[in-house]
Amino acid sequence: MIIRRQSILLTLKLSVFFLTTSCLAFVLLTGKPWTFPVTLGLAILAEVIDFIHFFNAQNRKLAYFFEAIRNEDTSLLFPENVKDKSLVALHKSLNDLNKLISEIKIKNETNERFFKELIEHSSTGLMSLDEEGYVEIMNSTAKKYLGVIQLSRMSLLEQKNKELYDLLTTLKPGEKRTVKTVVAKELIILSIQSSELRFGEKTFQLISLQDIGHELEENEIDSWQKLIRVMTHEIMNSIAPITSLTHTLLYFFHQNGQPKKPLELSDADITNTIEGLNIIEDRGKGLIHFVDNYRRMAKVPKPVFAPLDINAWAHGIGLLFQPEFQNREITFNIVADPTITTILTDEKLLSQVMINLTTNAIDAVTSNSKTKKISLTLHNTTAGGAHIELSDNGCGIDDTLMDKIFVPFFTTKEGGNGIGLSLSRQIVRKLNGKLTVQSVKGQGSRFGVEL
Repeated sequence: MIIRRQSILLTLKLSVFFLTTSCLAFVLLTGKPWTFPVTLGLAILAEVIDFIHFFNAQNRKLAYFFEAIRNEDTSLLFPENVKDKSLVALHKSLNDLNKLISEIKIKNETNERFFKELIEHSSTGLMSLDEEGYVEIMNSTAKKYLGVIQLSRMSLLEQKNKELYDLLTTLKPGEKRTVKTVVAKELIILSIQSSELRFGEKTFQLISLQDIGHELEENEIDSWQKLIRVMTHEIMNSIAPITSLTHTLLYFFHQNGQPKKPLELSDADITNTIEGLNIIEDRGKGLIHFVDNYRRMAKVPKPVFAPLDINAWAHGIGLLFQPEFQNREITFNIVADPTITTILTDEKLLSQVMINLTTNAIDAVTSNSKTKKISLTLHNTTAGGAHIELSDNGCGIDDTLMDKIFVPFFTTKEGGNGIGLSLSRQIVRKLNGKLTVQSVKGQGSRFGVEL
């Protein structure tokens, strides 16, 4: 609408200018008195000045308006009670646009204050860095964990806490690390994670710091409680019959509260005593075996890392169990990603883990009436590591037992010692990896080792 009115006004001005110049040409050609050409010339000059003023006035208004917007000044208002209808429409549109920009600005400022407050009150430490290491955002929790009152540049942290500085400056996007540090004379455990954000041509690093000490303490207490329950159960299963049998044997050697004389002992008493002592010896050996297993868990050797041909290693595991697979009619498959060749790990410890997992898988599929299958899968992870997965189509694990299978000495197998999975998880942790499990009762299980 404004453009249309401006076009009409411009057309009228050009028409008047063309008519005036035509009249001047006619007067000059017909030889009229000098007063006519002078008057028309002055009229043309006035029209040119008006024409220039018309354009400059609109340009000045628009330039003034955009300059105010650039300086974030939304208080500018143009008068709407002028006589020129085209200017009224233009001023009204500029005022409406200015009002809209003002509303958007207020909304953005409100959202910015909201998110700043949200970040500030977060129990997780949050901070963002630009490409040059300048701190853009940092909440009070992050300041507390880093032990600083204010931090404008990451390099300043090196003087305060070099360990955290080295960790944060080498932390890659998507990477997560755990570190122990002292805050206000208290030792805390921080889980630190980094991510990358891009806004146009600028790149920012977002770092989160979370105190996981309380969570780890709860998990540790829960693990200890489970361990104590299992150990108590195992010890009581051995001590109770020994105590009962000892009481019975003492009965054979007492009469009326007095010890029997050797001649008063019958052959049955002697035979029963020998049998009872044999049972006590067996239960004692069982307890020694139990303690030895506990000692094995407490003394996992320190890993010696070296390059390992993962494909050759996987085929070695298959050859090791080949007689067992044939005897039990189990189909064993190896599925290897061709891009994964060598990993850095401890071959002996990793083999021990896979032997434990494969032994469990064989037991799981033994009772299977359908085709018995065990698969070993190797592939790369997104973080550049290796993922080793052993899956079976066996009996699976009941949901109620999933949180217990890694508890030391817990077992559902008759004659099992209950340390295989617990020891395997402990070894994988020493290899800087993670042992996971997925299982469906009656369908099978998947144990994954991520290194």
